[in-house]
Amino acid sequence: MNRLANTIPMENQKDTQSQSIVDQIKEYIELQIKIAKYKAIDGSSGVIASIIVGATLAILALFLILFASFTLGFYLSEVLESFWAGFGCVAGLYLILVLVISLSSKAIKNAIGDKMISKIFNE
Repeated sequence: MNRLANTIPMENQKDTQSQSIVDQIKEYIELQIKIAKYKAIDGSSGVIASIIVGATLAILALFLILFASFTLGFYLSEVLESFWAGFGCVAGLYLILVLVISLSSKAIKNAIGDKMISKIFNE
């Protein structure tokens, strides 16, 4: 009878241990889900911040190019003594720039894609 009394607590102890393991596994899974969410939030917030900073810099660069183009156009107009010739030269420079970018668009796309991927994965 003494043996029978000892086996009942052992079975309860096994049930308690297995229940404890199940609870620990559930808690582990919940923690892993939370960690994944936090990592996603951290990565996306970094990307969004980079996009905002990049857009701001792009707008400022646009204004810089705009006013530099007007300045160059007026300068060349005085040198060449013709508004058509001065601003035509500036337009020609932009045409050359468009051609260069068009011909190297694949390399530019790859570089931008690589930069975005490295920013997402924080490499």
